[in-house]
Amino acid sequence: MNRYYFIAAFILLSFQGFAQPKTSGKIVFTETFKLNIDVPDGNPEFAKMIPPSQSQEKVLFFRGGESLFKNLEKAKDTEITHEEGDNSFQFVMKMPESSVYINADDQILLQYQDLMDKEFLITDKPTKHTWKVTNEQKKILDFVCQKAILLDTTRNLAAWFTSQIPVSGGPNGMSGLPGMILAIEEDNGNRMTLAIKVEDLPQAYTFEKPKKGKKVSKKEFEKIRAEKMKEMGVGDGKGSGMKMIIREERH
Repeated sequence: MNRYYFIAAFILLSFQGFAQPKTSGKIVFTETFKLNIDVPDGNPEFAKMIPPSQSQEKVLFFRGGESLFKNLEKAKDTEITHEEGDNSFQFVMKMPESSVYINADDQILLQYQDLMDKEFLITDKPTKHTWKVTNEQKKILDFVCQKAILLDTTRNLAAWFTSQIPVSGGPNGMSGLPGMILAIEEDNGNRMTLAIKVEDLPQAYTFEKPKKGKKVSKKEFEKIRAEKMKEMGVGDGKGSGMKMIIREERH
């Protein structure tokens, strides 16, 4: 009797050891931008005061084909002022507010985006991304991830996804891979998004769809953003939507 008891107990524990696939949850990400900024007149003291990068935490809620990606807390602006003789230098950086709701089953994308203090509501279908999956692997948190390259000649972007979360999704509306994206490397590492925590989805969670802002299509918004970025001196009109201002005043 004892022998059969121990065998049965071993089989029961073995089955309990297999975790159920995670098809819903909450993932906290850290999004980091490197700041490569030329300071007027090459002022070394002022340059030392400007941080080399700026980070903020974002969160992805997901359940099946439905997801919401947004700032974990209200974005904080950075302001630095430096007085030197008769000159005053000021650096201001405003991080944009953003939230992206996707319903893959109904082909719905709703994105609230703050761009240069103007609010937009992008209404469109989710982007269909095309990827090249590589053999390169690494661990992020407790998940084995595989590297994939975005096949889009206008962007330099690599993603790390895990099939241990069998949901095609990720931060910033990225999808199209056989698993959840836990990290994104963009522009040769100048912009990084990395998962730092994976949790269960809160009970009775309801997805909060973005509602405010001027309604535009994805194509219309990209045209507006390109024009705004060129006004700021970004040569090709591409960028994250961060607002950075450096002022120099002579008294």
